[in-house]
Amino acid sequence: MVEQLSEHGYRATALVPMPLVAEAPTREEVVDKIRTLISARLARTELIHVEVPVASDPNPWLAIAGTWRDHPDVDEVVENIHGYRREIDAAPNRL
Repeated sequence: MVEQLSEHGYRATALVPMPLVAEAPTREEVVDKIRTLISARLARTELIHVEVPVASDPNPWLAIAGTWRDHPDVDEVVENIHGYRREIDAAPNRL
């Protein structure tokens, strides 16, 4: 990422595979500096791929999903939610 700091300077930031920052007076110089920093870092490091297992626990919300589907009060609750949302949206000082 290259950003102009002022009329007289630029900052280049490399976030992946490692966080590095360079600053220089011109865009070309800052790109050369960040390229040099990345090359130097990669020359003395090893990039590896790591597998991270994902928990296979079932979604806890699935146990209650649909339990209110045929309840006689569901329509009223949904209408109350919509009414409250309309009230909040109409408030002049809402964020």
